[in-house]
Amino acid sequence: MESDVTNIRYGWSLKLKAVLNRVEMVEQGLVTLILTLIIVLATYQIGLRWFTSGGLPWIDPLLRYSVLWGGLLGAVLATARAQHISLDVVSYLIPERAKPWLKFITLCFSTVVAGFLFRAAVLFMQSEIEFGGTSLFGLPSWILYLIFPISFAMISVHFILSALLTVFDKRSTGQQASSEKSV
Repeated sequence: MESDVTNIRYGWSLKLKAVLNRVEMVEQGLVTLILTLIIVLATYQIGLRWFTSGGLPWIDPLLRYSVLWGGLLGAVLATARAQHISLDVVSYLIPERAKPWLKFITLCFSTVVAGFLFRAAVLFMQSEIEFGGTSLFGLPSWILYLIFPISFAMISVHFILSALLTVFDKRSTGQQASSEKSV
């Protein structure tokens, strides 16, 4: 009976990891596309300035927004890969068996912080929708700032799912180890 529960948890964990891998591939593709756009447009603008002593006026603002989108999507991708900036002050001081729980608590705290940042981004978007003007290509400025709530929501989701995977992986690994001892 216990092995059935372990298999269900392990299967759920594998399916979640497969979905996360697909999402990470999409995120990586978007970051790659944006970085390619930045490089091509910046090179084109530099070439125009050298050879024609001018440039296209819309490229510089587009590059600014592209850097914003690329940076925030890069933060989402770093969070998905667990390569984000982190402060490790106590993990070397605690016993090995407590480390997964410390990781879980840290991920939960990070989820809460990202949730607050998401809320701040939503408030910012509401104010941009209400008071913002037009921006690049005549688009309302709030459209170009949509990356703020999107990225913080995605970061929150990555932290939540990482926390769940930490718990389920620990439980399934612990239960598999205990069932192997009894055999």
